[in-house]
Amino acid sequence: MQPCVVLLLTLAILPSLVASTTSSLINTTCSKAPNVSYDHCVNVLSADPAGAPATDQRRLLIAAAKRTVHSVTSTVHIMSDLIQELNTCIQYYQRMGELTVGAIDDLREGRDAGLIYPKLREASDEPLRCDTAFFHGVKKNLMEKEDSENKNLAHLASSITFLLFNRRS
Repeated sequence: MQPCVVLLLTLAILPSLVASTTSSLINTTCSKAPNVSYDHCVNVLSADPAGAPATDQRRLLIAAAKRTVHSVTSTVHIMSDLIQELNTCIQYYQRMGELTVGAIDDLREGRDAGLIYPKLREASDEPLRCDTAFFHGVKKNLMEKEDSENKNLAHLASSITFLLFNRRS
């Protein structure tokens, strides 16, 4: 009966031993990583499915680099969406310009105001078709969060690389 108790206790304690070893590696790496916020480093690597169980700095580097790739890919999708929205708005504004030029031409030709008004009225609606929230009060970089996160993740990966390189020297 005693071997069974010892086995159960070992199984119960094993996860905490593994976790303390892992967090020790992460803590040590993050405390030595140059120019990286310790808290950011620990949070990123501890939360990462490949980072938390890493047994050496090389695996931590791979986890940090993969997180960087994931974040960059996400940012590219956000930028693509922004470009698509901007292109849609460009089309609306081009239409607005065409309608306004048409109204000016009609006015120069002496056409009836009844023909000109609908063009100018339609032209005035074109800007509303752009998402007003997209432009409203924009006084900062729309990609600030993503830019910062990508910079921090790439910097984390480069700092771990620095640690690995200097360990060999």
